[in-house]
Parts: sequence; C-alpha cells; structure tokens
Amino acid sequence: MREVKEITKEVEDYVRGAVDKYESGHGWSHIERVVRLAIYIRDCEKRGDRFTIELAALLHDIGDHKFALHDGPAEIRRLLGESGVAEDIIREVVYINENISFSKGKNDIIKSPELQIVQDADRLDAMGAVGIARAFNYGGFKGSEIYDPREGYLNPPSLGSGSSRSLSTVHHFYDKLLLLRDLMNTPTGRRLADERHDFMVKYLEQFFREWDAH
Repeated sequence: MREVKEITKEVEDYVRGAVDKYESGHGWSHIERVVRLAIYIRDCEKRGDRFTIELAALLHDIGDHKFALHDGPAEIRRLLGESGVAEDIIREVVYINENISFSKGKNDIIKSPELQIVQDADRLDAMGAVGIARAFNYGGFKGSEIYDPREGYLNPPSLGSGSSRSLSTVHHFYDKLLLLRDLMNTPTGRRLADERHDFMVKYLEQFFREWDAH
C-alpha cells in the first residue's frame, strides 16, 4: 500500500471539494474538527486503527442526504480503491459512513472501536458552543424558525421518531442535541460531552429568559 500520508492528503483534497457546496456548518471546518476530535479520542482510549479512524472521519459526511446527490458508499469505495487502500479498511470506512448518523437511529448495530470513536467525535461537534452555532446556521440555511412557542416538545423527540426536521432550531436541541451526551460510546467522549451538554443547558436557560422578557 502507498504511504499513509500520501493517501490521506489525496482524501483531504477530495473532501475539501466535495463539501465545498455544503452548508458551512457541515463544511471543511467541521470535517477538520471531527478528525482532530477522533484522533484525540483514539489516543486517549488507546484503541482503534488510527489510519481507518482518520479516513472515516474525513469521509463521514460524503453522500450526506441533506446536501449530496451521489451515493456516498459507492463514492468512498471508488476513491479509496483507486488510492490503493486495503479492502478491509475500505469496508470499515464505508460501514462507518453508513451507520454514523443520529437520524438513522441504529443504536443496536455492532460498533467497532473505529465507529465508536468517529461517531463520538461527530456528535461532540454538534454540542457546546460550536454545536449551537452550527444549529442556528443550519436552521437559517433551511429557513427554519428560531423558536416557535406555539409548538410543544414530543416524547419521544421528533427526530427519534423518524422525522427529518425539527419544528424550530430550539426544538432541535430537544429532538437531538440534548440527547447526545447519553449516546456517547467511549469514556473520553462522555467526559468531553459533559461540559458541552452543560453549556447548551445554560444557553437555553438564558435564551428563554430573554425570549420571555417583559
């Protein structure tokens, strides 16, 4: 197989172009953060193949149904196959791409250490200060209301019930973002998620104080 750094650089260049037209909260800066978080979690946990984790983190949003028109797994197989990546690594990267999403609701699948780590990294980037910024950025991109006080919250949440869209961006916190802490796979992910979760809770408290101000 070719040098790992050479392959990684090729994949980075491909992903930069592929996500260029995505909404900015899902663009290259998001990919970079997920890669850094995944490598950090892997180093803390001392498990999982680093090369597989890095490739999977780089490619985790390829074929995202919200933006892409092409078949993500097929595109990943083509790209990594042409780059000379071993077949077992390609299979794992594709498996992670197919099963990483919260909206797919696959909590009973077999999760390799690599999937656990990349999924935690992706979920962490949806939390905390960055997660709040991304949520409102995407809500604006989709034309969502910031908050609609006429609508209540569903139990179970709407996304967990198969819906693809929250009633407002603030509803999205209750449909998804506030659930992520309890879905972390790794001790490191849970440790990092605690601080980010608490920040979101405090943000929402302040949001409602200002929303309801007289």
